[in-house]
Amino acid sequence: MPELNHISNNSQTPAVIYKPSELLAIISSYFAQQEVNKQVIYLQGIYLKNPKHNPMWQARYDTLRDEVNQSEITLVIPHRLSDDLKDGSLVRVGGMLGRKLTNDARIQIQLHVTRIETVQEQAIDENEIKRMEIRRLKAQRGFRNVDAILEQLLFADQRPKVALLFATTSITMSDFNAGIQAAKAAIDFVEFRANFSNSAELCQKLNAIDKQQFDIIALVRGGGGGIENLDEIDVLQTVANLNSPIIAAIGHVEEKLFIKQIVDKEAPTPNGLGQFFSDIVEQVSEKKSRSRAALTEQIKKQFQSQLEASQKQNKELQEKLTALTKAQEVASKQHNEQVLTAQKQNKELQDKLAAIQKANTEQQQKQNKAQTELQEQMKQQQKAADERAKELTASIQKMQQSNGELQKSLAQLTAQNTQSARDLNTAREQARTLEKELQELKSKSGDSNIGAIIAAIIISAVITAIICLSV
Repeated sequence: MPELNHISNNSQTPAVIYKPSELLAIISSYFAQQEVNKQVIYLQGIYLKNPKHNPMWQARYDTLRDEVNQSEITLVIPHRLSDDLKDGSLVRVGGMLGRKLTNDARIQIQLHVTRIETVQEQAIDENEIKRMEIRRLKAQRGFRNVDAILEQLLFADQRPKVALLFATTSITMSDFNAGIQAAKAAIDFVEFRANFSNSAELCQKLNAIDKQQFDIIALVRGGGGGIENLDEIDVLQTVANLNSPIIAAIGHVEEKLFIKQIVDKEAPTPNGLGQFFSDIVEQVSEKKSRSRAALTEQIKKQFQSQLEASQKQNKELQEKLTALTKAQEVASKQHNEQVLTAQKQNKELQDKLAAIQKANTEQQQKQNKAQTELQEQMKQQQKAADERAKELTASIQKMQQSNGELQKSLAQLTAQNTQSARDLNTAREQARTLEKELQELKSKSGDSNIGAIIAAIIISAVITAIICLSV
C-alpha cells in the first residue's frame, strides 16, 4: 500500500491533510491494482435473490450464502445470467473480485459474475423456503423508505413518533442513549418491552404496537444467545405484514439474520440506530438551514427581478399613459365636435318632430270631425233602415194575409176546376153520344133529318160552353 505523508518530526502538523473521500479513493485505487482483481474466481453456495432489487438497475445485487454457516458475499450479476436462476438454489459462479468502499469507510467484497451454473435446485430446508416466500411477499408489498419518511416529517416541523421495542431484560447502551437523547429534541420516542425468546409474545407485542399507528417501529436487541429466535417463521411473517415501517437494530454486523432482509431499514447495531436518529435530525436541521439561506437568497433575487420588472413595467405604463392622454385629448376634441353635431341634428329632429306632431294633431282633429259626421250619418241611416224594416214587416204581414186569402181562393178555384173538368168530360161524353146517334140517324133517315140533328148538336155544344164559362 502506498505510503501516506507522515507527520513531520519537527512539527505536530501533518504535511498533508486528507479528506475522508480522498483517503477512500486512495485505498480503492490501491486495491484495484492488485493481481487478485485480474483472476477469475469460482465460488459455490446458496443463491439468494435481493428482495429490494430495482428493475431499473443495470445489474442484480444478489447474495451467495455459505452452505455451512451464514457467511455471505454480494454477487453483481447481469440480468441475462439471472433470469433462469431460482431463489435458494445451490450454484457455482465464476467472476472477478471487486471491492466497494462505502461512505462510512467499510470495505465490501463483491463478485462480478461472468458465468454461473446451477448445481442443485432448492438446496435449502423447508423453513428456509418459507423464509424466502416471506421475503418475496414482503418485496411485493414494497419496502418503505424510512429515511425519507423521517425527513419529510422533520422538514414539515412535525415530530415523528417512533416506537422502540426492547427485550425484557435488555440494558440499553450508553452510545444508543446518547444518540436518542440528541434526537429527542425533534422525535418522540416511546419505549416498549417484550420477551424476544417467546415468539408468540413478541408477535403479539408487534401487532399491538402496529395498531397504535407509529411513524416508525424500531426492533432493538443486542447480540448473544437466543438471537436466532428472531428468525422463527411466525416472527418473520408478523414483521413482513406490519403496516408501520420497521427498523431492525439487532446484534452485531457479522451476525447474519434473515429478519434483516425483510425489514424496511437495517441499522448495523443498536448503537448505530441511536446514531442514525441523531444524524438524521442533524442532517435535516442543516438542510433546513441551507434551504432557508438559499430561500432567502432566492427571495432576494426574485425581489430584485420583480423590482426591475416593476420598474420596466412602470416605465412602459408611463409611456402608455402619455400616449393614452394624448389620444384622450384628441378623442375628447372629436367627442366635443361630435356632441355639437349631434346637438344640431337633435334640434333639427326635434323641429321636424314638432311639425309632424302638429300635422298629426290637425289630421287627428279632421279625422275626429269626419268620424263624428260619419257616425251621425250612420245613425240617420240606421233610423231610416229601422223604419223601412218596420214598413217591410207590415207589408210582409199584409202579403202573408193576402197570400192566405189567395191560397184559400185558389183552393176553391181548384175545386171548381175539378168539377168543371168533370162536367166537361160529361159534356164531351154526351157530345160523342149525340154524334154517334147522329150517325145512326143519318144512316137511317137520310139527309132530311140532318138539319135537326145538327141543330141538336149545336144546342148541346152551346150548353157545354155555357157550363164552362160559368165555371
